Amino acid sequence: MGPSTTAVSILLFLLAVFATATVSVRQAWAVQLFQIGIFVLVAVELGLTTFRGKRASASSILSVLVYLIPIWGVIQIAFHTTTSSFDTQEAVLRWGSLAGVYYLVQAATNSKNGRQRFLTAQLAFATALAILFLLQLNSSDGRILWLFPTGYLPIYATFQNKNNYVQFVEIALPIALWGAIRGGRRSWWHVVAAGILYASAIGAASRAGFVLCTGELIAITILGLFRARQSGAGLPSRMVASVLVMVLTVAGAFTFAVGWDRALARFKDEDPLFIRREYMLGAVNMARHRPLTGYGLDTFEQVYQEFATKDFELYANHAHNDWAEFAADGGVPFLLLVAIPFCAAIPTAVRHPRGLGLVATLLSACVDFPFPRLGVSVWMFAMLAMLHAARRSDQATIGQLGDP
Repeated sequence: MGPSTTAVSILLFLLAVFATATVSVRQAWAVQLFQIGIFVLVAVELGLTTFRGKRASASSILSVLVYLIPIWGVIQIAFHTTTSSFDTQEAVLRWGSLAGVYYLVQAATNSKNGRQRFLTAQLAFATALAILFLLQLNSSDGRILWLFPTGYLPIYATFQNKNNYVQFVEIALPIALWGAIRGGRRSWWHVVAAGILYASAIGAASRAGFVLCTGELIAITILGLFRARQSGAGLPSRMVASVLVMVLTVAGAFTFAVGWDRALARFKDEDPLFIRREYMLGAVNMARHRPLTGYGLDTFEQVYQEFATKDFELYANHAHNDWAEFAADGGVPFLLLVAIPFCAAIPTAVRHPRGLGLVATLLSACVDFPFPRLGVSVWMFAMLAMLHAARRSDQATIGQLGDP
């Protein structure tokens, strides 16, 4: 990776950090600055690729589908199938910037070392944000770093929504867990990072987040034990068990500081899908009425009231099920455009467990809305790009070995 590509990679990472740090900003400038930065970097990377005489990277069918996601909104606007051209234009820019993140990460992480560097930086940032969350949970008064008011109370690090914060943690936690399981000089750092991240997920009191983060912990442990049994791979089983105990010990220590009360109280709700069920059913009904075109990307909140089954005081800005909302906004074709590239990455995530956080957020999308939040989706698309790059690397290795 040359100096120019390294510079693009660093700027990309800083833009992802910016998107996460400003996720609670209500004004449009934060999102617009992020989008402008991504589009400029894409133009620079394409220019560098052309200058070097190389073909643009990431030309697989899965990558093409990712790049077609924002194009679907353009088609809706062109053929007047959207109920709000303005909202769909905003969606096109958001999806376009996420496709840009995907392209840039693929270009920057074609090599194993490139992916490792990006993941290490991502884990360091996620851990820092988790520490901020734990420190300010009971003292921030809705202010980020105790200085910048958000208008939200409470605040979860830089997030205004506990579920979105835990989705951000879900992506980073397997990076720490697998690093701890694999051992090495920095295994202690991965143990500490995993404990802090898991403790912050408990402190956020998100039911789905707690279940999924715990599921990640169990899945990583099982995969570690499985790899340990393979000849010459992994650590001894007792070492895997020791790492698990250390992670839980660190998490328990930090959780003791913030308390279990919030998390336990959330599990006492009689109907955890109250309101969300009705929002999702409304989205499903929308999709049934326009299964091929949808009502327009990002138009759910405008159209939902026509299909609402019950009236609630709360404002229905999202369906609390991204997959149902995709079908409602863009029809079944748009749902497939998003679902196929992400679902295709699941087997690779099993082979490369650092990417299992993407699987967790895809499950979160069944009961919440990680995709519309740039502070979450930017990391989702980055992880998707790395898994697709790892998949191509795996296929190339198999081909070199002459395996079928």
